[in-house]
Amino acid sequence: MSLSLLSFILLAIAALVCSFISGMTGLGGGTVLLGVIALVVEAGYVVPLHGAVQVVSNGTRVLLFLSHVKWKIIGFFLIGLVPGMVAGLFLFRLLDETVVKLLMGFFILVVTWLPKGKKKMSRPFGIFVPVGLVAGVIGIFFGAIGPFIAVFFVREDVIKEELVATKATCQVVCHILKIPFFGFIGMNVFVHWPVLLGLCTAVIVGTLAGKKMINKVSDATFKKVIKVILTLIALKIIVGQILAMAG
Repeated sequence: MSLSLLSFILLAIAALVCSFISGMTGLGGGTVLLGVIALVVEAGYVVPLHGAVQVVSNGTRVLLFLSHVKWKIIGFFLIGLVPGMVAGLFLFRLLDETVVKLLMGFFILVVTWLPKGKKKMSRPFGIFVPVGLVAGVIGIFFGAIGPFIAVFFVREDVIKEELVATKATCQVVCHILKIPFFGFIGMNVFVHWPVLLGLCTAVIVGTLAGKKMINKVSDATFKKVIKVILTLIALKIIVGQILAMAG
């Protein structure tokens, strides 16, 4: 992975802004950051780099709400997650870099505009085995599993604090596992520790700043802004990769 100084500065600013958004609204930041990383980093490093930075971001929320984690859900989720990631990595290696980035662009568009379910469920926790399986594949290909798994946490038997804590724990586990999985195919992000250090520092600063501003901007306003940003980033990725394939 090679980054120019300008690209690093762009990523650092994006990490700061995205963590600020997540800290203030609790949504959208991780997907926006994924899109920005996909614009400047080769496909093989997009997901592991995003995962390493998101470990810090989501890990902060896990520590704050640790007593509320529903570990039974985590257990079921892990049963499906690991084989899902193995299958995802196998498929990832078969596809061309341009195709992978093109799929990332479409993925961002889908999670941005797909209607969010609000109906509460009361299915057995065993549902999180297939949820983990699909999340494993998505995690390898696209990095951001939050938009996919969120709907399954809207349940009668999961209160707000448990939702925040357990969902964040699922995401942290997925992000942590992605790093060695990509290491097996030669994508070791820790070799680029100065980049990681800079981005993680930006994430921490952004999260703290976002928490202080949490009550000063409406969620509705931020949701609209985030949708516009995500759409523009996704279209940039899709058009760029289509032109690359045509050329």
